[in-house]
Amino acid sequence: MLKKTNDLLYEMIAVMGLTVLFSFLYPEYKSLITLIPLIYLLIERAKRGRSWNDIGFKFNETLSDLKNNWYLIILVVIITQVLTLGVGEYFLPGFLQHIQARIPLINPSQLILFMIMLISATLGEELIFRVFFQERLSWYISVTSAILISSAVFASLHYAGGPVFIISFDLITIFIDSIIYGIIYHKTKNVFAAWIPHLLADIVAIFLIINFLSN
Repeated sequence: MLKKTNDLLYEMIAVMGLTVLFSFLYPEYKSLITLIPLIYLLIERAKRGRSWNDIGFKFNETLSDLKNNWYLIILVVIITQVLTLGVGEYFLPGFLQHIQARIPLINPSQLILFMIMLISATLGEELIFRVFFQERLSWYISVTSAILISSAVFASLHYAGGPVFIISFDLITIFIDSIIYGIIYHKTKNVFAAWIPHLLADIVAIFLIINFLSN
């Protein structure tokens, strides 16, 4: 078990601070910049003798964790995606185009490439924002505060320019989804239990976006 010292808190603040700063300064390199906390997490695991289980790799418990949190999974995979995209489509003209511009590979002709990227990106995000950021924060502040802060940072890194109402709605809905992923991770301490709903939610959202835009 890793001893919870102030040095770990300072390291986390430095790593996430640099990640956020460089992501906003050099948005074209955001995908590479977000590797910083992943690399740190893996180096720290090896250097400090942490097991894979310690950083949320609980594959054997994944099925039971998913079953125990089925209601949260339905909420984030289906309900929030349908509500978000339905409201965006019918009440915020240009919302779906905003998301498509933020994630330009949402295109049926590039779907295989996008799915490969989506699988790796969503797992990376769960490792960064739940296993590393949220979990580390929860050692020093309340779990609720840790989930809210990590979700706010998660949402901010999905920022894309556009009309203020569309940007606000986009970031708020990402923030809400992130809170649900955070709750699942807190309850299970299993990165796969948070990652699978995240991946499925994105797949459902992509399907809805393509369907709406093709009509």
